[in-house]
Amino acid sequence: MNPLKAAFFAAACAMLLPVSAAAEAEPRREYDVQLSRNVVYGRAPIDVSTDRPRQRDLLLDVYRPVADGKPLANRPAVIMAFGGAFHRGDKGEERFTEDGAQDSSMADYCRRFAREGYVCFSIDYRLTPEDPGLAKPVDEKKLVPKSVNLSPAATARIELVRQRMGLPPLDASTRDQYWRGILAAAEDMAMATGFVRGHAGKFGVNPDRIALGGFSAGAITALNTAYGIGTPVKAVFTLSGGLSGYNLFETVQPGMPPALFLVAQNDLEGIQSGTRFAVTALASKGIATEQAWVPGFGHFYPMGAVSLGSDVSRTPVETRILAFLEAKLGHKPRE
Repeated sequence: MNPLKAAFFAAACAMLLPVSAAAEAEPRREYDVQLSRNVVYGRAPIDVSTDRPRQRDLLLDVYRPVADGKPLANRPAVIMAFGGAFHRGDKGEERFTEDGAQDSSMADYCRRFAREGYVCFSIDYRLTPEDPGLAKPVDEKKLVPKSVNLSPAATARIELVRQRMGLPPLDASTRDQYWRGILAAAEDMAMATGFVRGHAGKFGVNPDRIALGGFSAGAITALNTAYGIGTPVKAVFTLSGGLSGYNLFETVQPGMPPALFLVAQNDLEGIQSGTRFAVTALASKGIATEQAWVPGFGHFYPMGAVSLGSDVSRTPVETRILAFLEAKLGHKPRE
């Protein structure tokens, strides 16, 4: 048969196969999930602008895969941060709804990943209204200029969130709190990563196979943690993240981990442009990146929404992330 005809014949046959044929040929086991809530991973300062600054506990929830009643050991791990404009959000079941669409919670993602064999950690981190402080000053050369990050255009979404929360518009004091909130979130995620690595045996984690991820502000935090602070991990994925706080053009170094970026078709303009800048910053240092669109959605979308990849692939958001994790964390999670 002519090779060209053979190719068309093979493609036609593939289209006639049931979508689930591959899954039926190679069934995938889903693990049970064991949840441990509110594990303290550190302490950090808040109320730092007052005359009574204090430290508060930083918490995380642990989702462990379980087989035959026993938590699995030596598993790859995912550490996730929620979204909420660095002002609101929750590490558990909280979901946001906007323009008729609702996102998936961090608990939704972590349960999904744990069922596939990953240990997933959903972290709490300090938010702007808590008036967070930094453990140490950050070199301004490593940061996006304040004039850019705190410009009216950059903070328009923040003002909307503050209005919805019943908070007054940003002023000189709260702008500084917001700025510190972006950087403090990355400090907290870096601390959580160190905690997980330091307690790897307790949580059944392989410390050399850890990925960071998050949504919106949490996605920005994952980028800042891995590529701004330089916390060593194996992979990073972002759900509608962007560039804020750390200037990745200054901080990204060759050899840093690969990243997967997802953004919605009708996402916030700052998220879309920030994602493009982040991809460019990583690519300029030879860091492997993958990108995908979520068609038909704005900033909020569920993990089951279809995503379209630059390789012409079409797959749900959750499935794309799992494929990325499986490829970058070393081997299949069930091995």
